[in-house]
Parts: sequence; C-alpha cells; structure tokens
Amino acid sequence: MPVSLAAAARALILAALAVAALLVVLKAGDVAETRVGLSLAGDARQRAEIYAQSLEGAIERFGFLPAAAALDPRVRALIAAPDDPAQVAVVNDYLKRLTGAAGAGVVYLLLPSGLTLAASNWDTPQSYVGQDFSYRPYFTEGLAGRTGRFYAVGTLTGVPGYFISAPIVIDGAVRGVMATKIDLDPLETVWREGSDRVLVADANGIVFLASDPALKFRATKPLDAAAREGMERTRQYGRERAPPIDLGRVEDVGGVPLVERSEASPHNRGLFEERALPDHGWTLLLFADAAPVAIAGRSARAGASLALIVLGLIGLYGRQHLRRVRENRAAQRELEAKVKARTVDLSAANGRLADEIAVRARAENDLRAAQGELVQAAKMATLGQMAAGITHELNQPLAAMRGLADNARAFLHQGREEEAAANLDRIVSLVDRLGKITGQLRSFSRRSGTERVAVDVAAAVAESLAILAPRIRASAAQVTTDLDPAAQWVGFEPIRLSQVLVNLVGNALDAVKGRAGAHVAVRAWAGEGHVVLSVEDNGPGLDGAALTRIFDPFFTTKPAGEGLGLGLPISLAIAREFGATLRPRPIAGGGLAFDLVLEAAEDPARTSPRERMRHVS
Repeated sequence: MPVSLAAAARALILAALAVAALLVVLKAGDVAETRVGLSLAGDARQRAEIYAQSLEGAIERFGFLPAAAALDPRVRALIAAPDDPAQVAVVNDYLKRLTGAAGAGVVYLLLPSGLTLAASNWDTPQSYVGQDFSYRPYFTEGLAGRTGRFYAVGTLTGVPGYFISAPIVIDGAVRGVMATKIDLDPLETVWREGSDRVLVADANGIVFLASDPALKFRATKPLDAAAREGMERTRQYGRERAPPIDLGRVEDVGGVPLVERSEASPHNRGLFEERALPDHGWTLLLFADAAPVAIAGRSARAGASLALIVLGLIGLYGRQHLRRVRENRAAQRELEAKVKARTVDLSAANGRLADEIAVRARAENDLRAAQGELVQAAKMATLGQMAAGITHELNQPLAAMRGLADNARAFLHQGREEEAAANLDRIVSLVDRLGKITGQLRSFSRRSGTERVAVDVAAAVAESLAILAPRIRASAAQVTTDLDPAAQWVGFEPIRLSQVLVNLVGNALDAVKGRAGAHVAVRAWAGEGHVVLSVEDNGPGLDGAALTRIFDPFFTTKPAGEGLGLGLPISLAIAREFGATLRPRPIAGGGLAFDLVLEAAEDPARTSPRERMRHVS
C-alpha cells in the first residue's frame, strides 16, 4: 500500500507540473500577442491619423474658393443684374480662370431659387449653367447664411465629389450661393498603393471613399427609412442601393480589436482601427494585416516550450544523477555515458537558442539601419533632379578635352611641342574640373555619420550651392550669400548640413521659378551661443494655413508630380537630431525664409581634440 500511495503522489505531482507548464506556455503566447498587437495598433492609429490628415488637406486646399469668389466685385455685380448677358460672360470667364489657377474641379454661382447662373464649365457639354440644385443640402445651408458641405454623386455628370458652398451676402441679406466641387478620386489612388484597406463612411454608414473600388457606395450598418428617404430626396448617391458590407467578427486580443473573415479586410485576420472625423460627421475605417500577432504568439509559445523542455531535461538529469550515485560503480559508468549524451543534446538546444537570439539581434540592427534610409533616399532624389544639369556640366569639358587632344596629336606630328604641351596643360585643368564636379556628387551621395563636429558654415554653403549650380543657372535666379565671419563654426555633421541646405535652397528656387527678378539669399549671423543660417526668397510666400502644415509629411504646395512633400519634414528631423531648430519666417512684402538655428562651435584650429568633442557634444 505505501508503494501505491507514493506512485499516486508522484503521478499527481507530474500532472500538476504538466498543467502548470501548459499554463505557462499559453500565458507566454498571450503576453506576446498582446505586446505585438498593441504595437501594431499604435502604428495603425498613426497611419489612420495620416490618412485623415491627407483627406482634410485635400478638402481644405480648395475650401476657401467659394468664400473668396463670393466677395469678388464681378460676382456681386452679376447678382445685382442677373439678366445681363455681358456680366454673365464676365463671371463665367472669371470662374474658369479661378479653377484653372487653383486646380479645383468646378466653381459655380447659384441664385436663391437654386438655378445656376454662371459656372467655370459653362463652355463644356456638362455645363452647370441653367441647372437647378435647390434639392442639394449644401445649397440650402449656403442660402441659410452658413458654409455648406456635402459629398454626393453628381446628378449631371455621374462623377462623385465633395461640394462646399458659401453665401453671397449683400447689404446684410443672402442674395446667392457660391459653390465648388472637389474631386477626391486622386486621394483614393494614393491610398491603393499602401497595404492597408482604408474606408471613409458618412453619418449613415455609406462608404463613399475606399482604397478598394468594390466597397464603394456600400453600407457598413443597416439603413433606416429616414436615412433612405434623405438620400433619395437629395439624390446623394444616385441610383446606388448601398448593399451591406460583411464586417466579420471582432475579437479582442489583449485590448486590441481584431476582425476575422471581414469582407472589408484584405487579410483573413486583420487589425481594425476606427477614427471619427467630427468636422464632417464621417468615420475613417482602417484594416491592417494582423499576421504578426499570431506569429508572435506561436514564437513565444515555442520558446516557452523549449525553455520548459530544457528545465525538464536539467531536472531529469539531476534526478538520474542522484539515483545513479546510490548504485554501484559499474552502473555509474553507464550513467556517465547517458549524462554525456544528454549534455550534447542540451548544448545543441542552447546553440539553437543562441542562433535565434543572434537572428533577432540582426533584425533589430536592420530596423535601425532602415531608419536612415529615408534620409539617404531624399539625397538620391535630389541627385536625380540634378542629373540633367550635371550631364551638361560634364559634356562641355569632355568635348573640350577631345578637341584639345586632337590638336595636341597634330602638334606632335608637326614637331610643335610647346603648343602640344600647352594643350595638355589645359586638358589637365579640365580633368581637375571634372574631378571637382564628381567629387561634390560623391561627397553628397555617401552615407553620413551621426557624430557632431565643428562644421565650417561658409564651406557647407559653398558646397551646397556648387551641387545646385545647374539648377541655379536653369532657373535664372540670382543667388547671393551674406555670411557673418563671426558665425563661421557650428556643431553639426557636414553631409547632413549640406543636405538640409540643398533642400532649403532647392525649395526657394522652386518658389521663385518663372518670376521676374527672382532672388534667393543665404545669410548667416551669430547670436548668444548659436548661429542662425537663413535661406530667403522673394516668391509668393504661403498663407497661415499652409505654414501650420508645412512640416507635415506629404504636404506640398507644388503642382502634382513635382514633389512628394518630404524635403522639409526630413530637414526638420535632421535638425532635431543634431540639436538645431528649423522654422519658417514670412517676409514682409512677399516671400518666405527658413531659419536654421544651430549651436555655435569653437574654431577647431584653436582647440584640442578633447575640447572640440566637449564643445560640440
């Protein structure tokens, strides 16, 4: 009986240990899934914010047009004499030129009856002139003296767009409504390039913007009778019936919402993020891949299982050792052989664990290296823009060298050695010139370091202007420098400082492009413990709304295809990395300046290496 009780006790202990080990493995997986899920959720929130900002930017870019046009004297004169054909023609021409300059869709004028009196597309087959839009909410909002906003499918064109309206107030009374239609389809095209599925639904749950066209004009929730009646009355989505979208089943994993088998998600198991756009009454839905959550859980469970196996092997080894110690010497030799074999297994297991640790360490290093790729990519993009000018710079010396070489050979055949030597000297001078050009490009394109050193401001400005020399000549702009000798040395990294200057001067050249008397100035002056390096232009400048968003990623005032809106955000990130600040400064009378405030440094020729490191640290 005592033997049976001992066996039962051992079995019970083993069962308890097995259950504990299973709970540890499951818990390790849950913790890993929660950690990775929270990280992915944070990334998804940031991306959702970027998508929301891009949508707001696309709308607000043209939001001022109706209010601005409503104040134009030509428009107000037409309101006073709506039956004057000559005045109608004047306003039609004005609205057409306004949309062309702003890059908007359509701008049009409506009478209090809802009839369109003038429009920027008056001379097209889809002209709004003569059309009645009194049933549209944006018209009724404008007629009530408020700014109207409404997304709908055009009843005349069948093309969806976002409508913004403003009242035309004359002598305290609303005498008409000015409206514009904004095309948001280009924004959807940009969204399709990402891996996320992005939807924007209105207050009724109807998806009107989607990175997947198959989900457009479908419902994320059931529609009640009032909602259907309102859409039919305003003809918001035309004849679309808004079939429902199967959003799948939502599962909470460690506080992170995951959806499974959702028609809106491109993945079997996706991460779901929802962001409200209260200014418009809309909701932005983002579906991202949640596969890393499951991978992290499996990896953690496998690691915990392997660790428990190692601990179990160690425990088994100790038990066997104690048991064999109590046996005779003959059995002890057999025990040693078994221990040896098991030790080999443990070493192999530990080796595999070390390999996994090394792989994860390399992955972390790769991630840190990737963070520098954006800065390097920006430099490569700048070099690509300068390729045509640099080719012209190289072609001229090469053509001259070919002619000089032919002449030198002819002189040598004729025994005119002095003339041949003079030609060879000129060839050497041209080779030096080529080397200087390619050296500047090579220096700018190589990867920069992260250590702050004393940098010569004048040398950095000269190198940056030399790199931009072809663009400067092509722009016909006058570029001047005014560098205070007292502001010669700053604590920075030479290549990074050159990249910031190339970005700022390049933006200034774009701002003054095509303007009479185009001028760009680079100035430097010293302050209390700092140096201000400023790039100024006499371009058109920016309004207050644009200045507040000038450092937002992908925000640009340049025409489509001429910029990604990354130069200034990258320059700001570089400045902050080295303890500097970068801020815009409007110039009175027109133009814009960017002030780069850097920490002043000592002249390295007058300090020891240890002191130089202390001054710039």
